[in-house]
Amino acid sequence: MKPKLRVAMAGAGFASGLHLAGWKRVANAEVVAICDPRQEKAAERAREFGVSAVFHHAAAMLAEVKPDALDVVAPMHMHVPLCLLAADRGVHILCQKPLAPSLAEARDLSRAIHGKVRLMVHENWRFRAQYRRLRSWLDAGDLGEPVSSIMQVHSSGLLEDQAGVLPQLVRQPFFAQLERLLIGEVLIHHLDVLRWLLGPMRVAAVRTGRLCAAVKGEDHAVILLEGQKRWALLDGNLATPGAPPTPSDRLELVGTKGTALFENNTLQLRGAREETVEFDLVAGYGDSYAAAIAHFATALATGAAFETDVDENLQTLALVEDAYATARPLQVA
Repeated sequence: MKPKLRVAMAGAGFASGLHLAGWKRVANAEVVAICDPRQEKAAERAREFGVSAVFHHAAAMLAEVKPDALDVVAPMHMHVPLCLLAADRGVHILCQKPLAPSLAEARDLSRAIHGKVRLMVHENWRFRAQYRRLRSWLDAGDLGEPVSSIMQVHSSGLLEDQAGVLPQLVRQPFFAQLERLLIGEVLIHHLDVLRWLLGPMRVAAVRTGRLCAAVKGEDHAVILLEGQKRWALLDGNLATPGAPPTPSDRLELVGTKGTALFENNTLQLRGAREETVEFDLVAGYGDSYAAAIAHFATALATGAAFETDVDENLQTLALVEDAYATARPLQVA
């Protein structure tokens, strides 16, 4: 029997709990150490998930523990230095998205680690059960050739709730300081899903704006994408009255043979063949993290390709970069 994959984790913030829960579901892997500049946060996560070693600095953790892999769940500005640190020590890497603050930095990182270690970007949205099922319908030809797609991502998280607080900033306070907010932090997931479902796409037009004074970056945006005989419209808004406080997706994909609609918790196939599937979205949120982590562990063990390796993820980052380069401000009265 192969020895367990020994994993160290860098970062003990919001997403670390989801990652640690995901690792608990991988039979032949164990998180053996966690670090965070706020060592008390790392210690709290360690107690919660039974991690044996806690560190303040990643360098000390890697030197002492000598793990097989590093799971990077730290803030985005730390992704590149942590990945370089791991690569120089021959430690494989699972890195939370976005891989780097910019496409140029991500490309530099790709070149720097090439041939040293393997790196997978933890892009969990495409691992959500509803999108895996939709992809299976596309692969089976149930929709024919994709023609058009409209995806909406709406929430009221940047509107004051009854307690007078902004739910999104309670959940993820760092959103307030991001100059690249909605597209770079949230819609990056959906750009990846659309590209994965529809094939290569390019940015045709973008409009962005800001409704909430408590954030620096854009909180609503519309992105038009074009591909080979197909197009997609991505509409995001974190200040939508009547929407839930956490972002929810709606996707309609029209093909030459059928139409798929995902809304609330239901995915429907209509056309020559019909099917309806309901999903537990609360459980599915954690499940998608776990599925991405399991894929990383399995691919390391078998030598199989990562579905979201660096080269693959660079294509998503290119869409993000092009979206910001193309964006024009939209004024809402």
